[in-house]
Amino acid sequence: MKTTYCFQMLFATLCLTVISSYGLSSNTFDKKRNLDYLNFNSFPTSLNGFEYEINQGPSANQTFTVNDELPLTRPYTVTAPVGYEVSTSATSGFSNSIVISGATIDLGAVPVYVRLSSSLEINTYTGNLSITAPDTTVESIYYPEINESISLSGEVYRKSSTWNGSIWSNGTPDIETIVTIDNNYSTSSYGDLSAWSLHVNSGKQLTINNNTYIEVENDVVIEGTLLVTTSGSFVQNNDSANFTVLGSGEAIVSKYTSALNNWYDYTYWSSPVSGAVTSDVFSSSNPNYRYWFNAQNYLDVLQETNNGNTYVAGNDDIDDDGNDWTLLGNTETLLPGVGYATTHSSIGFSPGNSYNYIFSGPFNTGSINAPIYYNGDNGDNDWNFIGNPYPSAISVDLFFAENSSIVGNAVYLWSHASPPSDSNNGNETLNFSTDDYAIINAGSGEVAGGSSVIPERYIPSGQGFFIQGKADGNAVFNNSMRIKDNISNSQFFRQNINTTDNKLWLNLTSDNGVFNQILVAYVNGATDGNDGSAYDSPRFLSSGTSAIIFTTIENDTDKKYAIQGKSVSSINTEEVIKLGFYTSITEPTVYNFSIPKKQGPFINNQPIFIKDNLLNITHNLVESDYNFTSAIGNFTDRFEIVFNAETLGVNDNSLNDHQLSITKLNEDDIKFIVNNSSLIENIKLYSLEGNLICDNNIHSQSSILNLPNRSSGIYLARVKLNSGVIVNRKLTL
Repeated sequence: MKTTYCFQMLFATLCLTVISSYGLSSNTFDKKRNLDYLNFNSFPTSLNGFEYEINQGPSANQTFTVNDELPLTRPYTVTAPVGYEVSTSATSGFSNSIVISGATIDLGAVPVYVRLSSSLEINTYTGNLSITAPDTTVESIYYPEINESISLSGEVYRKSSTWNGSIWSNGTPDIETIVTIDNNYSTSSYGDLSAWSLHVNSGKQLTINNNTYIEVENDVVIEGTLLVTTSGSFVQNNDSANFTVLGSGEAIVSKYTSALNNWYDYTYWSSPVSGAVTSDVFSSSNPNYRYWFNAQNYLDVLQETNNGNTYVAGNDDIDDDGNDWTLLGNTETLLPGVGYATTHSSIGFSPGNSYNYIFSGPFNTGSINAPIYYNGDNGDNDWNFIGNPYPSAISVDLFFAENSSIVGNAVYLWSHASPPSDSNNGNETLNFSTDDYAIINAGSGEVAGGSSVIPERYIPSGQGFFIQGKADGNAVFNNSMRIKDNISNSQFFRQNINTTDNKLWLNLTSDNGVFNQILVAYVNGATDGNDGSAYDSPRFLSSGTSAIIFTTIENDTDKKYAIQGKSVSSINTEEVIKLGFYTSITEPTVYNFSIPKKQGPFINNQPIFIKDNLLNITHNLVESDYNFTSAIGNFTDRFEIVFNAETLGVNDNSLNDHQLSITKLNEDDIKFIVNNSSLIENIKLYSLEGNLICDNNIHSQSSILNLPNRSSGIYLARVKLNSGVIVNRKLTL
């Protein structure tokens, strides 16, 4: 018995010693004998090969086995790190953690399948998969817990697609796709393009045609050619992204001027590329008329009248000593964010044509600073001439939001229309009319300049503009301002419509080429007083006018506003808008008021009248335009815009010559005939200056006016019919 007991004790001691060699006790034993005695798991230290293209998951499976040959086997728990999932089936049952029962393991080794989960974002996924089993006792022998790990590494990678000239190698790209252009591609033929990164291979051309765009989130490498046409847009989103031109590669922005009537019509530029040189970009311009604007030299504390070289204290938006516009040197490099003004060369110039200018070099991208100068609170406007530095349009509103502490809240865009004149104020014998600036402000809206095109709330690529400096510093441009669409860069100016605000645009035109426009906007944030340039924008450079219309603000009548913001509570049927009119035109001229655009629930559903207080006429502008003549001068009380006519005489110019004919019989007699059922009630004849020449009451279909002592010239006939219709006709007598 004793011998038997000793043998049993010896066997137990040996068993404990075997276990200790596996780290299960503090005793030691020969490792080879342990492996012969017990068969435990041997797990891999790492698994890899987990990868898939974005939106194509899950990854392929990798596998290992769980095996435990102890009697009365125990459950194993397998837990995957973030991004991974496990299962005991190769095709189903995947989850972050699984438990393998002891009974299952008792049947034999169990395979475990590991994969990278589907629907993951692009990233590298690493972590440790854990394998645990609880401690257990078998036949009085204690087996500690299992705690093992396997290192996992995998990746969800970006889609790549290459254009071969007819199809994409891996489907149409999107903003998450690495794009390679390996054959010629044009957006007009194959569509707009979005990419995570862009590479144009050597010898290949990517063309962004008018009214199309390409958007790239990050880096661009050009070994071939990237060409952006006048109204095409190229946008990089990440301010930290790079734009690189390698080897013989070229990045080109091709910009056409607007139609030029004369070689001396100026275009305002800003370079969308870096490193461009004057002589290269502006080779077709007149080298004697290339300028940049030195805002540090701008000072305006003297006022001139009619370019007469006589000055009084005041402001006329002209630099007093004429050293602001600075000639641009032939070898100078064009700086991003700076504005430049050029005319075309007179050699080979043909009126009405547009001319192509080429900007070549790496496209500007990321944060760009344009210096702003402020010369103190001396009453002048501290003008600065800067420009959009990108090959795409930028949002005016985002520009204002970024720079409100440095610059004013209105931009002035040149839209050349009028020839220079010796009566326009300035530092030259002949100066351009400053009515030709279109205006966009932050709060109220936009008005057209010398052309009839109302600007939209974008600044096109390559476009220079004036803005008021409020403090020394930098105006900041960044990629978040850039616009990627098919319209924002499609014309020199466009217009953005907000149908909830009530806005009224009014045009002044004439039979000899005058164009002028105002905007009255009833918008949140505005009052009926002067709210600053964000809402109330005066005409840029108040000198150099031929004929203009404007509004005024009570207690601020010295300023002529092109845009006036008003309180939303002011819009009602009793509202009166004071309309100013100025003309320096001496030749006989017939002027015209018209509504080019209106918006908002009140404005769109309300008659809009022009009241001519001189002629005592109230005319509905919604139904037809209003014609009038005027002497030269500044008139602030003649015209009003109202929405409720107390005594309405309908001024209808829609009668054609067959319905109302006016015939000069001889030097003294004029015959009026109405060829319908109406009768002529009254005929009034006004001179160009608005003086009443005759006033005849008639009740007939025809009448002859005898005017023996009149002067030759242009007159305005006001014919009132018994139907209430009033017809204004221009007469040359």
